[in-house]
Amino acid sequence: MASPIQIVLNPENFDEAREASGGGGRKDFYAHRDREFVAHKAALMGQLDSISAILAAQSQGPIGFLKVVLKREAWAKSHRPVSKLFRSDRTPVVGGGDLGEMLVEGRPATLALVKAEIQKSETATVMRFDETRGRELPHPSAQRSETGAIDRIELYGPSDKRRFSVEEAVTWLSNPMTGSSYEVELFDVVPPRDEWDRLDAPHRELISSFVEGFGEVGKGMSVERLPNWKRGLPRLSVRLDQSPNGAVMRLTNASSAARERRALAPFDGDPQRHSHLLKFLDMHPLVRSVELPGVVVRSARTPALVRARPSVATIPNRSAQSSHPRIGIVDGGIGDALSGWIIDRWDILADEDMDLNHGTFIGGLAVAGGTLNGPETCPEPDGAELVDLAIFPDQRKPGAFPSYYSGGLPDFFDELGTAVADARARHGVRVFNMSLNILQPAVPDRYSTHAARLDQIAEENNAVVFVSAGNTEPQDFRPEWPADTATALSNLAVARNDGLLTPAESARNVAVGAVNPPGHEGCLPFAPTRFSRRGPGLRSGVKPDLAHVGGSGSQHASLGHGLFSLLPDGTVVDGCGTSYASPLVAKTAAKLVHEIEGEVSRETLIGLLVHNAETPAPLRPKELGPVARHLVGFGLPPSADRILETGDHSITLVFASRIQEGQQINFRFSWPPSLVTGGKCRGHAKLTLVSTPPLDARFGSEFVRVNINAALQQAQDTGWKGRLDPLYLPSSRGAHAVEAELIEHDLKWSPVKVFEKTFPRGVGPTSDWRLMVEYLTRTGEQMPNGGVPFTAILTISDPAGDAPVFNDMRQNLQALGARIADIRTAVRITPRV
Repeated sequence: MASPIQIVLNPENFDEAREASGGGGRKDFYAHRDREFVAHKAALMGQLDSISAILAAQSQGPIGFLKVVLKREAWAKSHRPVSKLFRSDRTPVVGGGDLGEMLVEGRPATLALVKAEIQKSETATVMRFDETRGRELPHPSAQRSETGAIDRIELYGPSDKRRFSVEEAVTWLSNPMTGSSYEVELFDVVPPRDEWDRLDAPHRELISSFVEGFGEVGKGMSVERLPNWKRGLPRLSVRLDQSPNGAVMRLTNASSAARERRALAPFDGDPQRHSHLLKFLDMHPLVRSVELPGVVVRSARTPALVRARPSVATIPNRSAQSSHPRIGIVDGGIGDALSGWIIDRWDILADEDMDLNHGTFIGGLAVAGGTLNGPETCPEPDGAELVDLAIFPDQRKPGAFPSYYSGGLPDFFDELGTAVADARARHGVRVFNMSLNILQPAVPDRYSTHAARLDQIAEENNAVVFVSAGNTEPQDFRPEWPADTATALSNLAVARNDGLLTPAESARNVAVGAVNPPGHEGCLPFAPTRFSRRGPGLRSGVKPDLAHVGGSGSQHASLGHGLFSLLPDGTVVDGCGTSYASPLVAKTAAKLVHEIEGEVSRETLIGLLVHNAETPAPLRPKELGPVARHLVGFGLPPSADRILETGDHSITLVFASRIQEGQQINFRFSWPPSLVTGGKCRGHAKLTLVSTPPLDARFGSEFVRVNINAALQQAQDTGWKGRLDPLYLPSSRGAHAVEAELIEHDLKWSPVKVFEKTFPRGVGPTSDWRLMVEYLTRTGEQMPNGGVPFTAILTISDPAGDAPVFNDMRQNLQALGARIADIRTAVRITPRV
């Protein structure tokens, strides 16, 4: 008998005051290594002296920015050197780079104070008796602990700002699809000229030298402030052109409409001018980074005519009397073959600039994928109402993109935001497929502008965008996935240029990788395709999030790529690409939205997909665990019907709420009696947590500023014990994990976390359990006023499929005062699902 997912209707009843945490305490990183500490202390003071000398002599004034690189074992919040050394009132932390890298503003006078604090640190290990542990332990001063936590201190310089040569820049910017502008990020905003009097003398010198420096580059240049989609990180567009005018500075926010009205002068590709500009940007301390703009591309190979089944496309008819899932397709247009399913179009493209093949293939998978490919590949019923967001012009015409988006990608994302908002307002569309990528690899220490903008669009519209992970170039295809595990690992080790493309590192949306289709003799079914790009993307999370069938990268004599859809005229074609895996996951999400009454939250929608996803069989060997997460994320989701209903041997509970400052969630319950024997609890448990914490791009890898965590704990004689393991926990990890391991394996700071474990012989000593949800903020970060929304999903089941878990748990929960109901209809009696 089917048992529906249950949502807890009164999660607020389980709020309680947050337990105070004492933190990790002071740690002596050089305990009993006093000679090494003396050398380390002297080295840090020498580094500060060298940096101070450079800052005192620089022409832009005394302010500069430092990289304070922490030891790996000092990444935890409690070990950060901000209490005594880099205090916020004199050397404020202004951002971060890779994990454990603090970016700090300093000047000679304030760095002298830091040096003085380091000088105070004692050179001998101090011991003190610890009554709790019953023995003597190192007891360092704050100065010694913080000094020991630092690996080195460096001046933030040119090598940190730019990763390309002048020649590469000129070649890349000569492509009109790029918009031909550098993207420059600053450590601080440039205020209007009439507000400079509010700055102190060093900051005024920093700002004025930056503005005046552009004038020295020469005529024919435009500098424009870009919309600040990344919290706290000002960005400029800088373009060299052939205009006879001097540098044009627009440092106030300009609207996209204003940008579109301006005719751009021809791009100037003179290498000497570019060299002069880049040298100025490299050397000015206000500049944080200089990036080349991205180019939008589709993540699929050109569809080919199919040579075998199916021979005829049977497109279902849409009935006006029935409702269907709705999906917005962001692409270059959808052909007439699917016109019966298109309920609206956002069409800004002229007919000659449309490329309908890609969008029609995607739409065909949503509408008729089951008929064309079978339920093993396309598990959802055929039929989906489509909103055609035709905003991406034909990429085979280099001049088409800039003719619509003269400001480059910022203008493109502005159009995307407007189109998504319209589809949301007019038709209630919550699920969008964007099988487009930016030709920029995602990097572990940088939350890209494109991902930040896409995340903002999703948040503003309470929507989810499904993004392709991206395809490698044909010359970088990996060999087909082998059945032998050792060979698979060897092939991955030598693969090159196959990292995730932006904006797939998005923190609010879902990135999708591709696996092979079934029934294709040239590849291993459901193994990662040879073209699908892999994570990790940013360090704090799993990317891609999910995977689905994307066609085979090796063509079969009769089946082609083994994934079938339509051309604009209705002709059946085969194709492959992460472009075509993404809409299959989006279709399941749209079906969930359709089946659940009211407005399901973004956190719940993503959580349901992730919670029920399964790692495909070829990636289940234990040896492949460390690489599986980078190829398929949390796995392949099943159909929406399978997600929403389980058997009587299982129960799934959903908690959709907000965690407020000073609060935690403590949901106590009894283990199902049918799974308790002799005081020991057996069974299987899985816990998924999805949250929407505040983000700040200034902090690089540490851009997630609040960590929401969940734990399933069993009562012990001495307290509570966590019983689940992170999904990708390595078997070799010791009992006490440092911060670096918690980030990598436990997904600390990730907005999406999954934990599970099977207890075949039972665990004791009691049947008293609790689900805990709590939070941790970064140093200096405050919880948002409205709290952080989250959804926790807990499944408890009998692996043997026999015990009446569903009925047991329902009776227990009702006795405890928990109100639960079928998630599909719960919106009638609860404001948040």
